[in-house]
Amino acid sequence: MSQLGELEKRIDEFQAVGDLIAVGYDTPESLQQTQAGSGASFPLLADIEMTVTPLYDMQLRPDWPMGGMGDIPEMGYVVVSADGRIKLQRVDLHFGDNAGDILTTMQSE
Repeated sequence: MSQLGELEKRIDEFQAVGDLIAVGYDTPESLQQTQAGSGASFPLLADIEMTVTPLYDMQLRPDWPMGGMGDIPEMGYVVVSADGRIKLQRVDLHFGDNAGDILTTMQSE
């Protein structure tokens, strides 16, 4: 998840406008290794039971990248407003490259 490192480079900007949390379909131990390897200072939450993924409609679909892999979450991002509304939702295998777009959406509250 080198994408996390890309987000970490702009962590001060994210923290100025809201919270940055990563959710992964991994074990807590695996996410700890990912966090250590990426240098991410923001929380990485394990959703191995897939309780969070359906709330944000990010489970795989046949026409999405990696859609043939079964009932697992897709890589991407969701920006949620302070009042709980989904402001932006994207399937994006290279989500870290779009940190600027994510920040712009977060700032448009």
